[in-house]
Formats: sequence, C-alpha cells, structure tokens
Amino acid sequence: WNFPVTYDTDVKEALKMVINSTMAIPRAIPTKRYRPRVSSYELVCDRFDFYTPNRKILVLSNDGCASITLLPLDIDVTSDLSRMYTVPRSNGRVKVVIPALASQFHKNKPEAVQELLIAPRVYHDGEECLTLNSEITIADADRARITSSPTIVLTKCQLQSGKSITLSSSSIKFLSPNNEMFHSIASSIFGTQNELVLAMQDSVNNSTLATLPANDYEEVMVMEVKVTSDGVVALVCQWTRQSIAEVPHIVCIYSTSSALITRPQPIDPKIAQRLVNKGLNPPWTNLTAAIILSYLPQASKDRISFDIPKILDDSVTATRYIASIGNNFVVDWEGSMVYIFFNTVEIVKGYEIPLGLFIFIVGVMVVCCVYLTLEFEGQRRLVIPASQPQSSEDVSMYPSQTAAGSQDPLTAL
Repeated sequence: WNFPVTYDTDVKEALKMVINSTMAIPRAIPTKRYRPRVSSYELVCDRFDFYTPNRKILVLSNDGCASITLLPLDIDVTSDLSRMYTVPRSNGRVKVVIPALASQFHKNKPEAVQELLIAPRVYHDGEECLTLNSEITIADADRARITSSPTIVLTKCQLQSGKSITLSSSSIKFLSPNNEMFHSIASSIFGTQNELVLAMQDSVNNSTLATLPANDYEEVMVMEVKVTSDGVVALVCQWTRQSIAEVPHIVCIYSTSSALITRPQPIDPKIAQRLVNKGLNPPWTNLTAAIILSYLPQASKDRISFDIPKILDDSVTATRYIASIGNNFVVDWEGSMVYIFFNTVEIVKGYEIPLGLFIFIVGVMVVCCVYLTLEFEGQRRLVIPASQPQSSEDVSMYPSQTAAGSQDPLTAL
C-alpha cells in the first residue's frame, strides 16, 4: 500500500484507513464495514544495540536483546565499508564515517542529485527483518530544503520461531547546495537545538567534510546516530560533486527507526493453510515495505510546511499499532500478498422517503404547530378570570360614573 496522510491526520487513523479500505480488499462487500482484529501482544524485545552497517562492530550498547543496523544507500554510489570508522560521542551517540565511490552514470547528470535511502535491519535469534525508506528520487541539485514528501514505511516479518518483528522507519530528505547553507537549512527544518544537526554541523566545519579526496569519484557519507528506548534516530549526509572544481552539495536523510519483537501468536487456520512453505521475511529486493505513508504538507499563501516532530514520532505509534493487530496481519512476501482477518459490521439500509412526501410531511407538521399555537393563545385569553372586589372602597376606585351630577374623578384629572 501507498497512502497519503494529510497534515492533521493521526498516523494510527491513517493506517486504519489504509487497511480498512474496501478498494484494497478483494471482493469487498460495499454494505459492510471492515475493522482488523486487534489483540494484546506479549513483548519479547524493544531495546536494540546499534552495530555498524556490516554488523561487525558493536557501536552503541543499549542493554539490547537484539541488534539493529542502518545501511545508507545510493544506487550509483558504492560504500567502502572496509575504510569505515567511528567516532564515539556522548549521551548514547556515535559518528560513523563511510567513504564511497560514485559511478560514471552519477557523473553524467550534473544538474541532478539522487536522494539517500536508509535500510534499517533488525537481527534476532539468527534471523533478520529489514525495510527501506521508500524509493530514490532524482532531485534538482540547486534546490534547497526538503526535496520530497516525508514518508514512513512499515514491514512485518514472521520468524521461524513464530515470533514477529514489526519494523517502521520515518524519513525526511533534504538538500543543501553548499556547506555554508547547511546550518540554516537544517535548523529551519529540525530546529536550532537538534543535537544530531549540531553534531553534523561540526563535520561540515572540520576537515572530515571540508576537504574531499582529489579523486572526484570519491565521496563521503557521515552518520550521526543516537539510540533511544524506542529504536534508533539517525541523520545521514553525503557530500557529492560532479567535478573537482565543483563545490560539493550535501544530500541528507533524517530518519527514526522503531521495532518491536513479539511472542508467537496463533494464526487463524484459514491463513495458515495458505502460508505452508512460504517465506514470511522480506527478501533483499525493492519489495521490503508492506505499507508506505506519504505525508502531505500544509500549504499557505507563501509557503508549505510539514509537522516534522509528529512525523518523526509516528514510527513508534505505527509500530505499536501494527504489532497490536498481531497474526491477524500476515505478509506473504513470496506471493506478494497480505492476509488480514477483519471483524465486519453489516450496514442495514433504512427506508427511503420520497422527497415530495418528505416535504408534504414537513409542511403538515408546520401547519399543525401554527394552528395549535394559535388555539392555545385563544384559550388562554378566555380563561383569565376578572378581579373580584374585596370591599366597597375598592369599588369606588374604578367607577365609570360617580354620584349623580358629579364627574368621574379620573376624567376630571
């Protein structure tokens, strides 16, 4: 699925709309409303140690029960992991520097630049689950700020042990035409106090990225990574150029990756019989995202904007919701199918009143109301009693005529 998410839409509600859409459900009955079955899940692991992309070096320990890696990807650039090195930071952070080599095709497009991808991988009990950050887009090399709509991708893997891994990744891609503009562009998107942006700014200023190799095919990727209680947050930037004389431009991706590993849950027999000898883990192909959500901006007269903090937090919310569906949501990667167990509600159509009859009924009701109101007012006037005199003194206060030959005192006044 690929589904747009408006500025104010909650990601959980967006996922419900994706999964419940009768347009995606084969042979859906229009008169029924579909709701995926949700259930409580028993957690196996939600803390991950961070390893280098080749998974050879433990970089950040997080008291993890599983491991996670982030592999930056550019189709026309090959990472040289043998020359990779790390720089420890404080507060559970690390800097990873990866030299890379561009292809000739990459050099033949001086006016364009390819966006970066990140492939998060989770390893547990000798098995793995991975997803991509959506597709690579060709961007204008002179365009600053966000280059394409932010996305969140979700993948669910069923391990041989019966455990499930739910993995999601939010990503925001942006571009700086030169080193001098990096700080203003990045801080305008993520704020002036974002620690990963500030750390990347150091790499822009110091020799790590200020001086690139003499070979114009050589490029550099820098990852600023932080482990959290929910997963991994990373800012990855690649310095690329078309020639030695050209000022390098900076292509970046800011990503939050979240994962949950849950205990085995029973699979409905109707689903299980379709999954015999099927691979339930995504292969290393472009087909590694079961659901892709693309965020739409809020547009005003002179600018467009995204709710960046919300987008970055949505990966955690999305992971928990897909995990709550449990084995009522199973991905068959070999068959390119998703099996979902729904609860359904039948919508019973009521009796349809013809428009003419409806107008007639309303008119009769209005006439009746007016008639009853007038009748009530008339009866009310008739029922009001006259005042009874209490004494002779009272009678003399309201005479129409006084004693013979004298005037009415009120008339005289």
